[in-house]
Amino acid sequence: MARAPITTGLLLLVLGCAPAVAPGTSVSVGKSNDGWLLRGVPMPDRGIGYVRARPGEETRYGIPRLVQVIERAAASVDAAFPGTPPLRVGDLSYPRGGRHPRHGSHRSGRDVDLIYYATTPTGRPVQGRGWVAYDRFGMGREPDEHGGAHMALDVARNWHLVRTLLADEDAQVQWIFCSAGVKARLLEHAIANEPSRAIVFRAAWVLHQPRRAHPHDDHFHIRIGCGAEQRALGCQDRGPIWPWWTDEAIKNETNEALDDAALVHALLDPVDPAVASAPAGGS
Repeated sequence: MARAPITTGLLLLVLGCAPAVAPGTSVSVGKSNDGWLLRGVPMPDRGIGYVRARPGEETRYGIPRLVQVIERAAASVDAAFPGTPPLRVGDLSYPRGGRHPRHGSHRSGRDVDLIYYATTPTGRPVQGRGWVAYDRFGMGREPDEHGGAHMALDVARNWHLVRTLLADEDAQVQWIFCSAGVKARLLEHAIANEPSRAIVFRAAWVLHQPRRAHPHDDHFHIRIGCGAEQRALGCQDRGPIWPWWTDEAIKNETNEALDDAALVHALLDPVDPAVASAPAGGS
């Protein structure tokens, strides 16, 4: 027997027992790999310090907090590194979320892909034209169809992006998926240059290469947490609720006490099972 399609009206009916949603409120419903998006807001094709990698495509919607934190972080890198080529922003979610052919997650407006900042091998900042995979030495090469130019990971700009995301009190960044090689290079740079011990500590936990999935050697995959308001409206976090997600988190430069058992469990299996089958460059 054929199953009737699930319409937005039916989904709203299912939410009838949930708290009322104020008019105009965006809601990330369900999990990042099994959810949908109510009244998502679009990421503009360009803004201060960034451009969309696939301008015009519909996979550009998220809850306002996600869109705003990308805009703030890109603008911060642009201000700190004048003349830098803009950050290339990949997929968020569809206008109503749900399944996407390039992703196993990105379904509820809380995920976004950000292509790594890069330089030429001689250190000149450059914007790649394709998805460039970097090895553990931070070296990569554009796909042949885009010229095949050799590229180097811009560690300083990528670290500034990461530390800005982690220092943003409103962002509640849950995971920054990247390859183990990229993480090692970023932390090496941070240990030598980052004045905030708390930010380095957070990066050591939040930067992570997922298991059973694309290694994320060609882009960051950012995921933000639900937050109390979204959780009350049906959002479901999968993964840790980090202890620094408080209003005073950045103001107090301390090493927060963590529940080691819970964090180890989250780090061993932080990825939605569907992500394991996602194509390269789109997890």
